[in-house]
Parts: sequence; C-alpha cells; structure tokens
Amino acid sequence: MWREFTQAYLLSLSYDGSSFKGWVKQPSTRTVQQTLEDAIKHLIKKVPFKVLGASKTDQGVHALDQKVLLQLDFEISNLTSFLHGLNKKLPLDVRINTIQRVANDFNVRQVVQKTYCYTINDHQFDIFRQRYELHWTKGLIDVNKLKKWLTLFVGNHDYFCFSGLKNAERSSFQTVRSIESITATRDQDNRIKIYFQAKGFIRYQIRMIVGACLQAYLNNPRSHEALIKLRLTREGDKSPFIVDGKGLCLVGITYQQGSEKQTYKED
Repeated sequence: MWREFTQAYLLSLSYDGSSFKGWVKQPSTRTVQQTLEDAIKHLIKKVPFKVLGASKTDQGVHALDQKVLLQLDFEISNLTSFLHGLNKKLPLDVRINTIQRVANDFNVRQVVQKTYCYTINDHQFDIFRQRYELHWTKGLIDVNKLKKWLTLFVGNHDYFCFSGLKNAERSSFQTVRSIESITATRDQDNRIKIYFQAKGFIRYQIRMIVGACLQAYLNNPRSHEALIKLRLTREGDKSPFIVDGKGLCLVGITYQQGSEKQTYKED
C-alpha cells in the first residue's frame, strides 16, 4: 500500500555481492535490499519505513557507492549515531558509508551519472582477489586493441541485443540508451579496468558488452564489427556472450549539485 513519508535520508552503501542474489528483495533469498531492511527493523523496531535503491545490481555484482533512499515518519536526531548503530546490525559484507538528509521529494532514481567498473586479471590467478575480477586465461590482452571494440558501444544506440531483456519485455523498457564514455586502462597491479559512464544501464548490458568485445578481440574478423553494429540497431540476434558478474562493481552515482545536504560518515 502506498503511503507518503515525512522524512527522507540518502544512504551510500558498499557491499561485497559474492553471496547475494543481487539488490532487489526476493522471497527466501539473500539480497542486499532485504539485508538492509532487516538491519533497519532491528534499529527502529516497528516504525514504518521504506527503502529504494538507485541501481538494481545483479547477482554477484559489487558496489562501492550504491545510493539508497530511506523514508521515515520521524526525524533522526543524531545521524552519526544512527549510522553507527545501523552498521553494527549489518553483516560484514555490507557497510553504510554515509547518511544525509534530503528533501522529501528527492528522487533517488533521477541520477546524473552512474559509473561501473569491470575488472579483468589476465595474469596469474589470485585467490585473494578472485571474487572481484574475471580471470582471463587466453593470454595477455592488448588494451589498445580491446579499446577498438569497446568504442563501438559509446554513444546513443539500441542495446536490446546486449541486454538480459526478453522479447516480451521489449515494450516495457526503453532500450535506446546513451553511454557517455567507456575507458580501459591497465592499473599498477596489472588489472584491466574498464569504466562505463551513463545515466543508466539495462540488465546485463555491461557484462554482455564486455563479453562481446572479448570475443571480438579473440577472433578479430571484420565480420565481428559488422555484427556488433547490426545488433546495436536491434536488427540482429541477441549477443550470446556474457562475462561473470563478479568482475563488475558499481563505483559511484552522482546527482545534480545542490540536491544533497550535509553528509555524515562514521569515524
């Protein structure tokens, strides 16, 4: 049942997505949303509340800065103490970074930009980082050559063929989207970091783009470029390539300047 709350707070969350079935709450399944709601219930007891995430991360996907709107019917008198108490109730794979008061009509989904990063390890397998990266075993990747394929996806295209949407969902989702930038670099630890920036992404979109580009990189025939361009017009068949979600991380979400107020964080 819909209701209007009188107070609104914006949370920034970090989480290790390895043991979660994604963000969205599902019956009898461990999700980030359900875990957060359980912690809030422990803290405020039977007081009604509502949480809404800015991004619906998938199973295994991590976050450094997931934004969540918390709506309540009372004003939190000490935000720092509330933040500390909430973190004590949360498991070790979820952490509240900051909390801030926002306007009651704040729209957590109306973002300016989302930044995701996909990490590839094309060197020796690392047992301590294997939950956060794709281990590539087909030789060292020439990042400049990989960029050639990634560049094809920058700009305004129809990404239906690079999404997890079913044909029955075509009319319910806007699949024409604009990716502002895709950058690929090799960091000081020899990991390849692919950063995607856009206002929003469709389910599996980034993972399917990375999968298609790695496949094209391996084969490198001219037909791959033509096939990618055809699929970006929604005329081709669905791309069959998708990489593991564990290499993907929601790095940050930004809003219009001035829409947020003073931020409180744990010492």
